[in-house]
Amino acid sequence: MNGSCLCEGVSFSVQEQPEKVIACYCSHCSKNAGAPGQYLGKYHRDNVKIATGEQLLQTFTLNDTSSGSPKHKIFCGKCGCTLWTIPTHHGSAYLMVRTSLLDRG
Repeated sequence: MNGSCLCEGVSFSVQEQPEKVIACYCSHCSKNAGAPGQYLGKYHRDNVKIATGEQLLQTFTLNDTSSGSPKHKIFCGKCGCTLWTIPTHHGSAYLMVRTSLLDRG
């Protein structure tokens, strides 16, 4: 399945079905989505491939998490669209991809 940011400067594909899909209502997701929450698919990082725009990727790190471990919000530096979150309490092995960015997501 393919996906992209708002400006389509960053495009990517996921090579599997998500391990799970969650609706997250934490304050970070609510503020980031501009809504009560957002849907995220959990993918092993090896199964998310960046097709174009890797040079546009930026990271914002949040340290005030419920797990006590930082999480990294990866976003497009051109349009500001958050693509996925990397929770470090899983050893950074998983990406929580915003399902709204996936084709037919």
